[in-house]
Amino acid sequence: MDFNFFNQLLIIFSVSVFAIALFHRLRIPDTLAYLMVGIVLGPTATGIIDTNFDITLLAEMGVVFLLFSLGLEFSLANVFAMRRIVFGLGGLQVMICTVLIGFCGVALGFSPVGTLVMAAGLSLSSTAIVSKELTRRNELRTGHGQLTIGTLIFQDIAAVFFLILIPAMAGVGNHSLMMSLLISLGKGLGFVVFMLLLGHWVLPRMFHEIARTKSEELFVLSAIVVCLVAAWMTHLLELSMALGGFVGGMMLGESHYRHQIETDIRPFRDILLGLFFVSVGLMLDLDLFIQKWPMILIATAGLILFKATMITMVASFIQRNQEHAIRTGFCLAQSGEFCFALVALAGQYDLLETEISSMILSITIMSMAVTPLLIRYSGTIAHKIMGEKQTIEPRKAIDAISQQTSDVNKHILILGYGRVGQIISRFLREDNLPYIAIDDDPIHVREATRAGEPVFFGDCRRTELLHAAGLKRARMVVICIDSVQAAQDTLNGIRSANKTIPVLVRTRDDSRMEELKRNGATEVVPEVLESSLLIVSHVLTMLGQPQPSIAARIQSVRRERYDILHGFFFGQTEPLRTDEGDDCELLHGVTLGGSAWAVGKTVSELDLKKTGSHLKRVDRASESLEITSELMLAAGDVLLLKGTQQQVEQGESLLLRG
Repeated sequence: MDFNFFNQLLIIFSVSVFAIALFHRLRIPDTLAYLMVGIVLGPTATGIIDTNFDITLLAEMGVVFLLFSLGLEFSLANVFAMRRIVFGLGGLQVMICTVLIGFCGVALGFSPVGTLVMAAGLSLSSTAIVSKELTRRNELRTGHGQLTIGTLIFQDIAAVFFLILIPAMAGVGNHSLMMSLLISLGKGLGFVVFMLLLGHWVLPRMFHEIARTKSEELFVLSAIVVCLVAAWMTHLLELSMALGGFVGGMMLGESHYRHQIETDIRPFRDILLGLFFVSVGLMLDLDLFIQKWPMILIATAGLILFKATMITMVASFIQRNQEHAIRTGFCLAQSGEFCFALVALAGQYDLLETEISSMILSITIMSMAVTPLLIRYSGTIAHKIMGEKQTIEPRKAIDAISQQTSDVNKHILILGYGRVGQIISRFLREDNLPYIAIDDDPIHVREATRAGEPVFFGDCRRTELLHAAGLKRARMVVICIDSVQAAQDTLNGIRSANKTIPVLVRTRDDSRMEELKRNGATEVVPEVLESSLLIVSHVLTMLGQPQPSIAARIQSVRRERYDILHGFFFGQTEPLRTDEGDDCELLHGVTLGGSAWAVGKTVSELDLKKTGSHLKRVDRASESLEITSELMLAAGDVLLLKGTQQQVEQGESLLLRG
């Protein structure tokens, strides 16, 4: 049996593990990690992966699943609601960029077919990187975020058109170009109509029956089969398999199963898409890059400046906000993964020379590499370009908040206006207590201000914004921000300006409660623990225990900072880390055998503090013993430890082996 394919695939996956771990620490997207793996292992670099190794089919499956995921998110209703951005900004951007880049290609002497592939690929941006970065930075709902996403929607539609167009152009030898294009478009349109009808009448009933079985394996397998069958059908029609994946996603996009399907296939999509980017890296001719790197860098810079300028101009015309237009231009200034797909597809039909393909791939990779930085600093770049408007616009916003809140005194400052912040404001309104809220979600702010609520848009971590909202005049500050790190940064800013004002911090859990208390929080309310106390009080009430006793016990738990509620027994579904990356506290039981080191030792002799774990309970013969420093442990005792996974493991090792 030939293990050559397996061996080289194992090398790719192994190196990818280390590359992704490194890139995560550097906050660089996984896409670039896979590309780097392909470049490093490729035949023109180290040569670890030889030229005979072919993962084309697996890589193409990655693109199929990517298009399938995009199809799931493709809602005709959303497109209609954003039609001015999608078809206005998106349509003009793709058309203008394709035409102008095409003129450059013709001027440089490229063939008409090669010019079209190059122009189409470079005019499209990276949906994967841009949407991921905007989501991570919480900018999807901002003005430039909406312009960017609307443009990406049209680019995805245009990519599907280009995926139909390239095979049509490859068939010029048998038919005229117009005839080949009409045949391909006819096939594509007929396929889309057939699949959408199938999706409307057949698939909902099928998935309803599958969901009734409550079998996760069957549900996942069915979604994968739908995706692959759709891709197979387009392959039979001599169209792109990626088109089949997109239409397959569209079939299920309008159903209420789409979110579950997207979640279930994500691991398959990400891994196979990673192989696609590795295959792109393998295609890169490093020798050519080294020989012509000045030209590649100049072309990359030219592409970024050209697309940023054109998109900014069109966005300014569509939506007259200079800052949003500039930031949108820099968010979309790169080329993207669809360029890889188009170049790879063109290569299959011999529509592009190898050297030109390598040049286009090099430019695309370089432009994608700087995209996270462009998005991160797009606001700063926009302010620099606008000159003095940088200081005027934010200053105007802060002055407006200051003027509107100048007559409010002894108010409660609510930072974060999600569900918790809104509930707090309703109780304050009923008691006629003044309050001011700040939130960074423009939709929250817009809807609240329409209803007459004193809510203002801004980043709560900006101290000058808090001063404008009357921090020094406020009676109390309530921080209701989901991110613990953002809440910590906000708390630090408050304490640097006001040492005495009471600050209540709401968190999801107790993972960083002590740290927040040390850094100046007057009270920290873990949402999960408080809801647990509410349920406990109801349970004890239904069991007939007196209300004064229940209230006393609940208050005792609060006074002890929820100590009795800290930690949990780890199970199959619980994570070992919080969303912030901190270790969760666990509970772990240890039974002392006859030869355990701790047998015959007192609690004070254990010295568990050096392991970081805490002894919460000692049970002997099914009875809990009072924990004192003189308590001597015996064989058969069950000790309950609390701490992180590493701490309880070290504690267990100490108890058993010393």
